[in-house]
Amino acid sequence: MTSAPLPPSLSVQSWINKGTNPIPDWAQTRMIGRREANGTFMIHTRAGLDKVQARVLVGHIVIERKGILYTRPGGEARGLLEELDEKDSGAYAALPSTPRGPTATADHAPREDVTDDITRRLGGIVPQSAAKLPIDPARKTTASSRTAGQATAASGALKKWPIAKGNPPSIENRHPSELNLDDSYQRSTDNGASQALIKKIANGWDWRMCLPLVVSKRDDGSLWVLDGQHRLAAAILRGDIPFLPCVIGVYGSVADEAAMFVAMNRARKPMNRLDDFHAAIASGDSEAIEIAKLITDAGFTVSRRTGSQSWVAGEVAFTSAISKVLRKHGATVCQLALRTMQEAWPDEVLNAGSSMFTALTKLAVNPPDDFDHDRMFRALLKRDQKEWASFLNEVKGGGEERALALRRVLLMAYEEEGEAQP
Repeated sequence: MTSAPLPPSLSVQSWINKGTNPIPDWAQTRMIGRREANGTFMIHTRAGLDKVQARVLVGHIVIERKGILYTRPGGEARGLLEELDEKDSGAYAALPSTPRGPTATADHAPREDVTDDITRRLGGIVPQSAAKLPIDPARKTTASSRTAGQATAASGALKKWPIAKGNPPSIENRHPSELNLDDSYQRSTDNGASQALIKKIANGWDWRMCLPLVVSKRDDGSLWVLDGQHRLAAAILRGDIPFLPCVIGVYGSVADEAAMFVAMNRARKPMNRLDDFHAAIASGDSEAIEIAKLITDAGFTVSRRTGSQSWVAGEVAFTSAISKVLRKHGATVCQLALRTMQEAWPDEVLNAGSSMFTALTKLAVNPPDDFDHDRMFRALLKRDQKEWASFLNEVKGGGEERALALRRVLLMAYEEEGEAQP
């Protein structure tokens, strides 16, 4: 005689979190706190026999089975139920049965339960007597306020903080292949230092050091990394990292993403000046956009490489020098110097680019008597960029000193050139 097949989980309720749709009563009783602005919320659940907490993400399904809530992506729900049915004869059979009926109390962790796994990790193992004490959120807030009030007693009033900006993010594990990078504002990793860092992270991958990546979720559902591209590149290089922890938020537009990228990196550590410049363009910064237009109108492109050894012909890396002249003397002076450089050295790396640009603008703003631009241009053509840069080898000091020294050299070359013969 053959036994009947295991019946499906008949005592099951399910619901899909769409972010704003009402949460059923049977799920609300197991919630921790309330639904966040991003549509997610926390529930008490189980992992084996352990009480744990889980976040219900938008688009995920919530399943109630035998008084216990579980949350999974929709495609994994059937597999979860089959797994639980198979375990009923083992570990899950030891779980207390759930009474049925309108007055039955489901077997789940109450809201005031602080013995769950996450709380133990955050606050340490608490004594059983303390764990059983109910927590009154109102009293807890009052106590915290009282403590904060002691620090501001001299002023006689609590500090009123500005309203928090944005919506709370969701914390999710995402496969590296789901994550994208936007080159319009992201740092360039096409350099030796970044490639060495990526290989170092990949070779010594340590989950304890893998902080969550900051990720933007766009309107089409695609995910774009604002912070963490080296960790992403290392995970892709390895090929065996199944997921990366991500803090996923909604930023509104690519310009908002770029502005947040700049804000995060400026607050944390100094940015590479060219990374800063490209991100400023993507965020809509008017000065950065004007500088980029001056460069491209002259026939150059804006470099992404700060190291002089990695510069290539046709690229301009001295955006800071252009910014200073633009603010002080305007766009016409910048335009004249850039076009002169492009016509004189169209196929050369601008080894002395910043100093040459500033020196040419100084000549344009304060030229000697009867200054002849064509004569100056002929003098420029007599030497390539490396030769002009060699005149600065013995110059000590910063950019201004180097520019003044090169201006003197240019005037000497101008005098040597002589007037054009009729």
